[in-house]
Amino acid sequence: MKLKQQHKTILIVKPQFSSDVKSEENFILLQNTYKKYGIEVHVISYNIRPSYNEIQSQVQNQDAVLLIGDAKCYPKNALKFPFIKTSENKNIPIAWLPIRNSEDLFTFSKTINEVHGRKQDQCAVALLSQKHPRFTRIVDRMATILNAPSLSPYKWSSNLLLRESMIEGLESGLGLATYFGHGRPIGWVGYYGLRSHHFENKKAKPVGALLSLCCKTASRKNTAISFCEQLVLDGKTAVSFGAVDSTLHTDNTRWSVGITKALLSGANTIAELIVQATPKNLSSYTHYRLIGDPLAPIYSTKETALFANNIKTYP
Repeated sequence: MKLKQQHKTILIVKPQFSSDVKSEENFILLQNTYKKYGIEVHVISYNIRPSYNEIQSQVQNQDAVLLIGDAKCYPKNALKFPFIKTSENKNIPIAWLPIRNSEDLFTFSKTINEVHGRKQDQCAVALLSQKHPRFTRIVDRMATILNAPSLSPYKWSSNLLLRESMIEGLESGLGLATYFGHGRPIGWVGYYGLRSHHFENKKAKPVGALLSLCCKTASRKNTAISFCEQLVLDGKTAVSFGAVDSTLHTDNTRWSVGITKALLSGANTIAELIVQATPKNLSSYTHYRLIGDPLAPIYSTKETALFANNIKTYP
């Protein structure tokens, strides 16, 4: 199912790079990359990072917001929720991009170019989980429900395949991956402990969106950069979704239901997925943050879907 390109707009809130010529050049590259794929870019520059409420007062009818800022700021403090209301009282996604130097902007621009530039043929989604019945049951249920003509779910729970095989599948350029299990600021507990450095293939294709439905993968506790942030800064995914604190299993189960419904209804970007899938109760989303591109496509090429279909599992 090939998707038509839809007109989108994004509001980017960025620091003033007055004394950093290279960062300004790389931001212009990012801006032009979005424009290259038909995305209209509105820009607000700041000296002092605006609060969530101050950003909200500037949002009009855009489809998403990206806040760029110094990596010294934690995701927990940068944003309040993974979405923000427009002047029309509509929820749209808001994402955080921490930058340590100009190179981070360049890497992010390259990732955006690759993910937005590839063919959006098929919704191939990797369903990942820790080896525990309470998590594998979620994946089993999602795989059964998502077994539809327009969708290609791949059940890759940690009891079914090796960590290396799972990473190989992700690095083929899958549009979407969701993980359920225990999490830590440095990674997942599943797959015998997954860390950002396990994504070591320099020629890998980035995942469209990587969702960690678990505790603390966007937290900075005892780590300089969280797992979710590191994957984006390393160019391993265009956007990640993770919690800055502990979450409830019941809430993450609600997310699985919402994600399944959103995919079945045709969501094809992380923006559409997050807005449609968000549970109604506050505890379900208050700790979650988007890191990276809030408009990232979540569909894959036919070649990627075929490759993923050949990943060996051990039922």
